[in-house]
Amino acid sequence: MDKIEKFLDREIRPYLKSHGGNIEIINYSIERQELNLRLKGQCCVCPHSMETNENFIKKSILEKFPKIKNIYIETGISDELWNLAKNILKEDRNGKLERKV
Repeated sequence: MDKIEKFLDREIRPYLKSHGGNIEIINYSIERQELNLRLKGQCCVCPHSMETNENFIKKSILEKFPKIKNIYIETGISDELWNLAKNILKEDRNGKLERKV
């Protein structure tokens, strides 16, 4: 998994970060030859994320790591954004919005 992480750092993350996003490895199963990833930041809800997933992320990883047979990429609201929204909506004892960043 360390080789995949280094590959993401070198080849995938710079592009995603230039668009306000990132990617993380959720799970890698050698037995099932399966890699689970999650898009983060702006990439979570970008209308181009499906195209980026298929034509850039998956293609690049499969070329470099041919033993991986399946790649699943989660999109949607990231945990970071979800937690930020929950914190904004929490009210403290005085009825004021509590902002924890």
